[in-house]
Amino acid sequence: FPLMWECTGGSVCKGEDSLTGALREELGLTLCPGDGRLVRLSVRNQVGGVRFADILDVWLLSYNGPVDLGRAETDEVAQAGWMTRDRICSLYDAGQLVYTLFF
Repeated sequence: FPLMWECTGGSVCKGEDSLTGALREELGLTLCPGDGRLVRLSVRNQVGGVRFADILDVWLLSYNGPVDLGRAETDEVAQAGWMTRDRICSLYDAGQLVYTLFF
């Protein structure tokens, strides 16, 4: 999904639980596992009519700091920012947000 907004994400490594995988995310932020709250868990066979076959866990973690890609662990991320719910919905409605989180 090049040039689209997306929540950071990835997969877990063998032996990891989903929180550990979420803490090992792309932006290089230091996050506290004690602040983690699982807000969605679903087993998805299809997303938007396409075979997906995955487990989606969405974690909410607190972070009070700047958005800085200086410690990013990948070059897949070109831009980062904090967004309100309204901004996220606006991007989704405009087709500028990766849809897989919403299904």
